[in-house]
Amino acid sequence: MNLSNLLRSFPGNRSGISMACLSLVVGLAAVNGVGPIAPLAVVHAAGNLTDGWSVRADSGTGADNKLTLEGAAFHFVTGGPPSNNGTYFNPAWTATGNHTFSATFTQNVKATHPDAYGMMFGGANLADDNQTYTYFEVRQAGEFYIATRKGAVVTAVVPWTRNAAIKPEGADGKQSNNLSVQVNGANVIFSVNGTEVSRQATASIQVNGLFGFRICHRLDITVTDVKK
Repeated sequence: MNLSNLLRSFPGNRSGISMACLSLVVGLAAVNGVGPIAPLAVVHAAGNLTDGWSVRADSGTGADNKLTLEGAAFHFVTGGPPSNNGTYFNPAWTATGNHTFSATFTQNVKATHPDAYGMMFGGANLADDNQTYTYFEVRQAGEFYIATRKGAVVTAVVPWTRNAAIKPEGADGKQSNNLSVQVNGANVIFSVNGTEVSRQATASIQVNGLFGFRICHRLDITVTDVKK
C-alpha cells in the first residue's frame, strides 16, 4: 500500500495526526544523517518549478521549494519544514558509462544553520519508495559529504569532512564552489574547484541514471556553468 492509500484509510482528523507523527519520525532520522528515513514525500512539479523539472522532497510535497531558470542559471529557493531537503531531476538528464557532471553552486544568502547543497547522480525510481541515487554536497564550514540512498536508507560514503579546497561561507553570507563528479572506468572522482577530494570505486555506488541537484531547506542557491 502506498502512502496516499494509507492516509485515505484514516477517517476525519486522524489523517492529519498520522501525517504529523510520520513527519516527526522523518525529522528525527534526518538529524542523524544516516539510517532509515520513511519515504513520505511525493514528486511535485507545478508552477513553482521550471518546465521539465520535478522535486522529490524528503518530507511534505515540495510545494514551497522553487526552481526558476534565469538564462542558463538555475535558481533554487527552498522553504523550511515540512517541505524539506529536495532532490531535483529532469527525465531528460540521464547518463551511463563514463561521464562527467560539474557545476558552480553559489549560496546567495547567509544560511540560518548548517545546511547542504550539491549534485545528485545515478538516480532511479525517484517517484517511488524504492528510489536510489548518490549525492555529493558541500556546506558552509567548508565541508563535503557523499552518500547513497536506497529506498528508505541513506548511507554515508564519506561523512562530513573539511577540505581546504572548499571555499567557506563569507562574512557576507555568500559561498561559491565548483563541484564535479567524474565517472571514469573503475573509479568515481569527486572534485571541488578542480581539486580531487575523494575517489570511490564505481561498483560501490550508483552512477548510471538520472542526474540533477540536491538542495536542502531554507537556502537560496544559484547554479551556473553546468556541464554534462
